[in-house]
Amino acid sequence: MTFKRFYHSLRLLTIRDEYKRADYLRIHNIFGGIGEDCQWGPWLLPLYPELIKLGNNVTVHKTAQIVVHDMINNFLQRCNPNVDYGSVEALGPVEINDNVYISMGVIILPNTKIGSNCIISAGSVVHDDIPDNSIVAGNPAKVIGRFDAFAALRKMNSRNNPVFKNQFISQDVSEKAWSLFYNKRSWKKEKDK
Repeated sequence: MTFKRFYHSLRLLTIRDEYKRADYLRIHNIFGGIGEDCQWGPWLLPLYPELIKLGNNVTVHKTAQIVVHDMINNFLQRCNPNVDYGSVEALGPVEINDNVYISMGVIILPNTKIGSNCIISAGSVVHDDIPDNSIVAGNPAKVIGRFDAFAALRKMNSRNNPVFKNQFISQDVSEKAWSLFYNKRSWKKEKDK
């Protein structure tokens, strides 16, 4: 680890606010590019951060990982020393366009481009380009829905989303949420019959 990367990693550890962490990355030109109104959750700086570009309004959860390198060639060379696999470490950039939400536990692999208006669901492994206006999930990540349809449904159901403070909700709000949950399940069971 170079001293510069080590210094910036330590500095990121001291910044608690995700917006301020993204501002720090932008001000110090650490990434290949970073837009406005971004949230950077991870505490540590990934290797080769200059190969990462973030558009405007990108949120990266603190447990998400963006990987721009692999060491497979090194492993293959040790398995079969008579074959030349090229450079020990393969590099590939990652570009994330505007209005993208990257959930917890997501891993984004090298040579990947994520389009605008996308949601990457928790635990997904992104190894290929993601088109605009997509919701993806899984390992490997596959398109499971459309961003615009999801946003419209959330807007329609906004009256069912309770406002609460300090992550505590009242008993009646909790009971209503469970009631909606079970009603949705019973409707699906009736439909499947």
